[in-house]
Amino acid sequence: YALEPKTVYKFVITDGVKSYSGASFIPYEATFTTSEVLTSGQTPLNVEFTKVPIPGTQQKKYSSLAFGPDGKLYALRLSGIIERFTVNPMDGMLSEQQEIRTLVNKYGNRTAVGLAFDPASTATNLILWISHSSAGLEYAPEFDGNISQLSGPDLSIEKLAITKLPRSSKDHMANSLAFGPDGAMYISQGSNGSMGDYDGSWQRIESLLSGAALRLDLQKLSRVTWPLDVRTTTDLTVINKAPTVSMRMPDNTYNPYGSESPLTIYASGVRNAYDLVWHTNGQLYLPANGSAAGGNTPASVAGTRRADGTFYNGPVVPPTTSVQVQNDWLFRINPLKKVGFYGHPNPFRGEYVANRGYIDNVKLPANMGADINYRGAAYNFELNKSPNGAIEYKSDNFAGALKGKLLVCRFSGGGDIMVLEPGSIVRSSQVTSASSNDQIYDITKATPGAGTEGLVGMSGFANPLDITEDVNTGNLYIIEFNWNNSATRTAQITLLRASEQATLDGITSVYPALISASEVVGTPESATKNYAVTIANTGKGTLKIESLDLIGTDAGEFKVKGVEDYKTEEASLSTLSLSAAKEAKAAKEAKKDKKDKPNKVIKIRKNSSITFNVAFIPSSKGVKKAKIQVKSSKNPLKEIELIGLATVYEEFETAAQKSDSLQEDTTNNITVSRVATAPERRETSGLARTLQVYPNPSSGERVQIALNNFGQQEKVQVTMHDVSGRVVQTLQLVTDQNGAA
Repeated sequence: YALEPKTVYKFVITDGVKSYSGASFIPYEATFTTSEVLTSGQTPLNVEFTKVPIPGTQQKKYSSLAFGPDGKLYALRLSGIIERFTVNPMDGMLSEQQEIRTLVNKYGNRTAVGLAFDPASTATNLILWISHSSAGLEYAPEFDGNISQLSGPDLSIEKLAITKLPRSSKDHMANSLAFGPDGAMYISQGSNGSMGDYDGSWQRIESLLSGAALRLDLQKLSRVTWPLDVRTTTDLTVINKAPTVSMRMPDNTYNPYGSESPLTIYASGVRNAYDLVWHTNGQLYLPANGSAAGGNTPASVAGTRRADGTFYNGPVVPPTTSVQVQNDWLFRINPLKKVGFYGHPNPFRGEYVANRGYIDNVKLPANMGADINYRGAAYNFELNKSPNGAIEYKSDNFAGALKGKLLVCRFSGGGDIMVLEPGSIVRSSQVTSASSNDQIYDITKATPGAGTEGLVGMSGFANPLDITEDVNTGNLYIIEFNWNNSATRTAQITLLRASEQATLDGITSVYPALISASEVVGTPESATKNYAVTIANTGKGTLKIESLDLIGTDAGEFKVKGVEDYKTEEASLSTLSLSAAKEAKAAKEAKKDKKDKPNKVIKIRKNSSITFNVAFIPSSKGVKKAKIQVKSSKNPLKEIELIGLATVYEEFETAAQKSDSLQEDTTNNITVSRVATAPERRETSGLARTLQVYPNPSSGERVQIALNNFGQQEKVQVTMHDVSGRVVQTLQLVTDQNGAA
């Protein structure tokens, strides 16, 4: 379960924790206090998937998934091999696995990521586009990115369409491909480095096309010779004089700013978006990986041409080094607006300030804000989540609960599928121009697959990299990449089979089932012991407690504390009754206040719990009994039995007073100890001292004790303990002339 709200915890590391080499950690302790319960305040998603590994896909490094117009699933491996599967429409399982080796037969092993079917493609005339680079994720060549078109029977015909796209020395490259509503191809092109300037880790400067979303106009591409070489210059003098028409710079390198250029910059400063999604609402969403710590940002150069056609004339931006780690973002691109900037600096495009300025890079002057063309983010994933593969869910499963929402793979932090809901999942009539307020398309609700409010079947993956949907069934297919080749995890394709309408009711679990309390009559309430009661939700949805009642003849001898902290205004919750006699009064008062006070209910999230206290405050001695009843929707009645032993302190007693001196519960223990011995005592030779308790066992009624074989007029102390070892009553007795009492 989750940690309890408003509770102090201690975190302890001992030297028993060891590194892989066997070295002990330095002992460490820290305390922290949890906040109040935080919830989304919205109805949980009523969705559920069942995870099924696909046989034959284990220990393979897949990079992209897509359904073809023939209804088959295509899985691209990082090496460039494509696997094609037939899909069973009944259970979603894959069969008839076929390898398509067109790319590797021509180029050898590759690093292939993007996979997209051409809108003109049909079941009998497949046209598939793939982005690929040289094999390996270290020491890669600089301009190494390519886009190929596969067609013909079994996709056996390959044509190299684009070559010399930028590539980092590591794993940033030409990533995923997606076709937009205008028929153009959109490419998520990774950055060459960490934060825009050369650094010791990436050891590569940016280029004119790196760290961006690119647009490829297939009509213009069809009018040029293939492959189109898009290598760009790093000479600012040449860039600043870029022709407005020709696709070639004066030095014959590629010009993305010419009107004849097939490949252009659609969004600038998108650091490393693995995937991109054109949504039904008309917006382009890109989950992007932020920089790790240690990156460098460039110094500004006045007069540099920018992606929107202007020239930099902003404030002087100093270079910075070893910048702190950056957040991961979901960016949204509005096609009605001119090209914008999304936070990753690039000195060859006149962009120098990372993200929001000083907020995200404290090495900058404190008054420095974001670039004037910075468009902001639709959602903040925060640090180290590595959001990668993404789709818009389109089927009507779960009564449409997921339809129109974005599903994003969180590769590292989370290891799950996150559900993001735009404020509008359709085109808004209020957004008609570049000047319209378009924030309605930003994310208004986020539901993680993992965590206490997580979704069934959408967490616990080994580095989920990409995702696709069978829109006919609503089933999902996930790539588990297992980046570090963990021996306990498996790289594979996993089917997430959409369950029938999920029953996501909470399930009530209460503990303990029995509380045995003991107190001395007259003890102030502040000094009485609190006994914890926990109500846990072990179901799949939110648990709603309909009533929580303290009942029984002796209910007035007990008190429930802390329940009010968990109540939220909503449907009715019956009043806690302190005794049967007070129920009528409480009901009358509740009815009287109903018009003025909103009713309240207790809600418990999935995999969470609440804890409150019960105190025993007896008004008279004896055994007291009551119950706490917990009623919740679609759950059996749950009860906690309360038994209290109320005792009184009694003064020195003689043997004549002993007959009604003790009362105990069946779980208590009685011990005897000698306090003092009178000089004239007489012990019975050879006989051991004895203490007798009767009736034994006792069912809760009064018990009697007898002492034998003690000294004459010997002082004896008899002590009663409860099951926890707590003293509940102590008597001082004096034996008679025969050593008995």
